[in-house]
Amino acid sequence: MKEKYTYPNLTVRTGYRGKLSEGESGSYYEMPIFAEKMVFVIDISGSMGGDRIVAAKRELLVAIAGLRESCQFAIVTFNDRASAWQRQLVPATDRNKLAAKTFVDGLGVGGSTASYSALDLAFTFDTEAIYFLSDGAPTTGNIIAPVDIVSAVTATNKIRRISIYTIGVGAGFPGSPLDVFLKTLAEQNLGVYRRVDR
Repeated sequence: MKEKYTYPNLTVRTGYRGKLSEGESGSYYEMPIFAEKMVFVIDISGSMGGDRIVAAKRELLVAIAGLRESCQFAIVTFNDRASAWQRQLVPATDRNKLAAKTFVDGLGVGGSTASYSALDLAFTFDTEAIYFLSDGAPTTGNIIAPVDIVSAVTATNKIRRISIYTIGVGAGFPGSPLDVFLKTLAEQNLGVYRRVDR
């Protein structure tokens, strides 16, 4: 029964975000950053090894470096479980950017993919946007089925209306399970999906 289930068509228009000046707070994987408060969620499971984690670290640090001081940010990493760099959003000061660089530079990879745990942790922050990067389908955590993750996250987000931007690293052919999961997650939560090779 679960195999035949399809994602409900709940695409949400982005509204005011389309009227903002593009790139005021820099960009992440060539997606303009509109929010003043954001959480970057990065997959550090075993499959992210090699060029993928190198590129992911580079892109994350470029995005953080481009933030204005009026912005606030957090970093969440996940493999078998999700962890936060800091317990709250921090201002994008030079000092905090340097601390974030030290943290990101030290990240290693290993383990499986607890996607829902990472999104659930990201929702504990007082944020306007979540940037979720992953290269694999969920394999562990409280909720594993992609369609159930989208359903749970979208229900949680109904009131908060956080924009969820997704980045699929080596997401396979268009229409693959990971591709559809990340595209649907973004479309149903005021965000944009981007496919990247690494």
